[in-house]
Amino acid sequence: MSANIQGMDTEAAFNLVRLMTNDAEQIDTLSRGLTSTLHSTTWYGNDANTFRGDWDGQYVPTLQQITNALRENATTLQRQAEDQVAASS
Repeated sequence: MSANIQGMDTEAAFNLVRLMTNDAEQIDTLSRGLTSTLHSTTWYGNDANTFRGDWDGQYVPTLQQITNALRENATTLQRQAEDQVAASS
């Protein structure tokens, strides 16, 4: 795109939307798998309780925030790319 033209490379934007959406799904899948494995692992004691508490209380919510941000940004970018397509036609 030329420096004196304003707008968006919509094909690149739609590709980014797909990547962001797929990456959010992958993070969700990994988080669920790790959580399941962690909770099914035979491990007792204070360290186990602390680790599981940290995982469930801090790390899983952080991963969810990341996936939510990816999805929200993908939605915004999708809308902006669609707007660009409409404006360019």
